[in-house]
Amino acid sequence: MFPSERRDPGRALQAREYQRDPGAMAEAVQRHLPRWAGRATPHALRHFAASDLYAQGMNVVAIQELLGHRWINTTMIYVHVNKTHIEDAWTSAGQRVASRFTG
Repeated sequence: MFPSERRDPGRALQAREYQRDPGAMAEAVQRHLPRWAGRATPHALRHFAASDLYAQGMNVVAIQELLGHRWINTTMIYVHVNKTHIEDAWTSAGQRVASRFTG
């Protein structure tokens, strides 16, 4: 997505280019995320990417590495958990337990 500039200053060029040319960011958002037009920033997209990766099952430590955070607490600020996350985990755990008794 947008690499951390603290981790590798040379890799943050893409994010900086979008910041220097707001029109490029606006155009990309309009094309790919039309509902976010006028509201998307590189920072907001990092939040979205972290949350989406977590929702798809990526380990939070892997997300921490991807975002270049030193502290896991910082990463957890970026990860927004879906309201059904606890219920989904509970259902999944129940299914695993039930399969032990039937299989």
